[in-house]
Amino acid sequence: MKKLFLGIVASSGLLACGPSDPDLNCAGAGTATLATNVQPVFAAKCAKSCHLVNDSYGDFTTAAKTATVVDKASLYAGTNKTLKVVDSKSLANSSLWLKVLGGQAKARTGPNGENVFGAMPNDGTMLTSDEQKILKDWICGGGK
Repeated sequence: MKKLFLGIVASSGLLACGPSDPDLNCAGAGTATLATNVQPVFAAKCAKSCHLVNDSYGDFTTAAKTATVVDKASLYAGTNKTLKVVDSKSLANSSLWLKVLGGQAKARTGPNGENVFGAMPNDGTMLTSDEQKILKDWICGGGK
């Protein structure tokens, strides 16, 4: 019975958000700031064609606009409204981070099973490991 339960949990993606998942753990995170480190990534990868002025999924055209998504309820939050676009306290509760990791296709869901849908960037490319580290460091540092 225990094996069956673990098999169901693993196939549902619930293990992907466990505290032991290194992609969702801030241990060893560095320092990154929005204006200096993160905004150049967003400008190059996100604000060119998608996250433009007044975009309902987030305007990433300037650091000031990007800052407004920190601790903001995600459009994917569902009725409980706990999933954030960027949660200043949790990688596992940040829909942006879960989408960068591959979204639903990679079994990345919010901590309450929220579907974050597709991966970002949505042009089929992934952020480089250096770009991912910058975003992870920024979120782990409180999204400042």
